[in-house]
Amino acid sequence: MSSWFRAGRNRPPRWRVLLWIGVATLSTGAGLLARSEIERRVARWTYSAAADGRREGGTLLIAGGGRLPDGVKRHFLELAGGDKARLVIIPAANEDAAGLREYREDWSQFTPQSVEVLHADSRSTSETPEFSRCLDEATGVWLGGGQQTWLAGWYRDTPVQERLLGVLARGGVIGGTSAGASAMSDPMIAGGRESPHRGRGLGLIQGVIIDQHFVRRNRIGRLLKMLDDYPDHVGLGVDERTAVILSVRSGRFRIVGDSCAVACCNSPGSPRPRIEFFDAGDEFDLASLRNGAPTPPSAGFDLEDILGE
Repeated sequence: MSSWFRAGRNRPPRWRVLLWIGVATLSTGAGLLARSEIERRVARWTYSAAADGRREGGTLLIAGGGRLPDGVKRHFLELAGGDKARLVIIPAANEDAAGLREYREDWSQFTPQSVEVLHADSRSTSETPEFSRCLDEATGVWLGGGQQTWLAGWYRDTPVQERLLGVLARGGVIGGTSAGASAMSDPMIAGGRESPHRGRGLGLIQGVIIDQHFVRRNRIGRLLKMLDDYPDHVGLGVDERTAVILSVRSGRFRIVGDSCAVACCNSPGSPRPRIEFFDAGDEFDLASLRNGAPTPPSAGFDLEDILGE
């Protein structure tokens, strides 16, 4: 395991995370959770993406926001094809020409084959088939930070959404940070501080509800409340400067970056949810989790092994 995966300069101290999660779960009536009771365990996952052929073969990179390390971005670029990558960047807010140019320049520094920025000025624009034809050739799509409701409002139930599913179907990668990560799920957390505002996302992942800036903004309370309404879903909270890489084909996750991800789900017969921490470098398998098997310790696989490529 490389030292980069274990770098912790920007990671909150473990005692602080544990204290925070204990206090937060008490406030939601879930009870104080000791780390020793949940270490290397997680409840059954009701993840149904494998049943949808449109999502077989692709990869999702789910980032929690903040200033992402270049290493996370390079993982995305490698998954998209390295110097042969054809990237499409989709901002999550209304951007002016300078903002769109900044997106292009930010990703061009990684020297992909091409970078295009897809930005609709209206819902009617996104509904035209010609607007999103660049997605037909994309090997990687990046959903930016901003407002997840903007992304969903402009692109859900349009050719853009259909073509995003097409990127996954042909084995491409879709990454998203902050709002771009939340918009991947359906249902979607659309906002809210203590209680979640509920919305419809882009449906790139099923059976999972994504939250971001997770530890930094103390969002476990709102994620658990969201799960009250969707008890068969898994809540996946990703902290800043961190990403979860999901290979839909192999069903494997891996955590990369500087902090952690947290999985929450309701357990049948238990009065409180189960919660699992995943540090950078940890990996786990969806099939094993669905079967209720304990999460094994990190085996130190290379990224290619984890992604099943």
